[in-house]
Amino acid sequence: MNRTRALLACAVLFATGVVGANDRTPVEEPYDSGWAFYIDNDAFAPSGTDRDYTGGFSLTLSGRRAAEYPFSIDGWRAGMDRLFGAGRLYQDRALSRHSMEVGISVFTPANITDPAAQVGDRPYASLVYFANTSAEVVPAREVAYLSTLTIGVLGLPFVGHGQTWLHDRIGSNEPVGWDKQISHGGEPTFRYSFARVDHLWHGAFGGVNGEMTATTRGSIGYLTEGSYGLAWRFGRIRTPWWSYNPQIAEYAEKSVPVVSAEGGGAEEYVWFGVNLHARIYNAFLQGQFRDSPVTFSYDQLRPFVGEAWLGYTFATASSWRYSYVLRGQTSEVRIGAADRNSLWAGLVISHAM
Repeated sequence: MNRTRALLACAVLFATGVVGANDRTPVEEPYDSGWAFYIDNDAFAPSGTDRDYTGGFSLTLSGRRAAEYPFSIDGWRAGMDRLFGAGRLYQDRALSRHSMEVGISVFTPANITDPAAQVGDRPYASLVYFANTSAEVVPAREVAYLSTLTIGVLGLPFVGHGQTWLHDRIGSNEPVGWDKQISHGGEPTFRYSFARVDHLWHGAFGGVNGEMTATTRGSIGYLTEGSYGLAWRFGRIRTPWWSYNPQIAEYAEKSVPVVSAEGGGAEEYVWFGVNLHARIYNAFLQGQFRDSPVTFSYDQLRPFVGEAWLGYTFATASSWRYSYVLRGQTSEVRIGAADRNSLWAGLVISHAM
């Protein structure tokens, strides 16, 4: 069943590549609107664990360049929008913003010093990916639509080598089971997601600004799911509501455009929220086409996964932004040692032009 689902997803991707020409012109978008660097690690969290989603990083470049670079896959992303009829939802958009992202996500079991296949615990898994995202904003309806196409490779050996090198440098335990990872040796994969973000509320009291958004999202590919999330932020807020999308993050993938504050000036705010995922398929646990020593079947996984986050952001008047976020997720697996909640944290440095 897993292989059939993955095969159908890949067929959709290649079919849309035929009609994936980028046929729309971004509205009032600068060529270069900024960049962001994200790094996640469970060691940054108070628990200090080294397991499950143990870390990752990504680099995001924003602006019209994200759609125009020769290696951009924004045309394929736009083709997916057309295939699913999503483009009709934002025909009345007032502006478009784009980004591209490259990154790595890393997963390990709890005991990384055991070279044997650890059946019942989370398998080693990794994803090296490249993604393009479009944000289509309709201020008149206080709604934004975000679509992302991600292509990547599961199971590349250099990810394990990289973690081994890092652990050696910091004096941590050496991970010795990477030859048991999902799709070891490398296997292509992809994911397409589409989200609607609604601006539900904004206000000010006691000199503090606040806002609330709701996000409904669906995706197909190495993570196939539907999700619904609510997000709040309070403080000195100057960036537009549609640029704040922690509900869109999925492990290392953040894929949202970087924009500057409206009218300039510094920002400082706290942010928090919740997501509920109804998950059908997770390649990091179930595998894809290739056989892997440790995998779980669908009936061994929980169909609903909860997520929550708490973060703090400070931005200077010159548009340098620094953030820390703590994320927690309920157990994805219903049996064995892998049946546990997970906690990790991330650091973000970004600069808007």
